[in-house]
Amino acid sequence: MEKNAGWDIVQIIGKYFNQLVRERIAASPFFGLMVDETTDISTTTQLIIYLKYLVKSDDNENGPGEYEPQVMYLDLVSPESGSAIHIKVLFA
Repeated sequence: MEKNAGWDIVQIIGKYFNQLVRERIAASPFFGLMVDETTDISTTTQLIIYLKYLVKSDDNENGPGEYEPQVMYLDLVSPESGSAIHIKVLFA
């Protein structure tokens, strides 16, 4: 077995989930990006990023499906600081 096989599998799974998120966002009529900043006890600024979007349930005997909100965790990052300019750099 190749020594990097484990990392290759992680990258394949990451690409799969990236595509899955793209498909869900494309199917949603609306989506939002939620960001929350905190500083841990070691004074490291951490920024957690979530994505909120709508998923339409399947049609049933009662009529067409309804949209239900879904929240997906995207990442936990450490910007240089909690200032707007350093947070903006993460999304640029």
